[in-house]
Amino acid sequence: MPTKYTVTLTTVGTSSVIVLPKPVIDGFNLGKGQRLELIARDDGIYIPLTEQEQPAKVNDQTKIT
Repeated sequence: MPTKYTVTLTTVGTSSVIVLPKPVIDGFNLGKGQRLELIARDDGIYIPLTEQEQPAKVNDQTKIT
């Protein structure tokens, strides 16, 4: 069943950032540094997601590329 969230658009440096709700992050097992596709259409913005495996752990000495 679809769930509607209101999200925040903010800036970090010269970039714009969309803040995703924690239930979305947890529900799709998303993690810091993970890349997502964003599709812009005339009728809206879509981020197609499927449930992911657990994200790789990131620590101060690991860089995900």
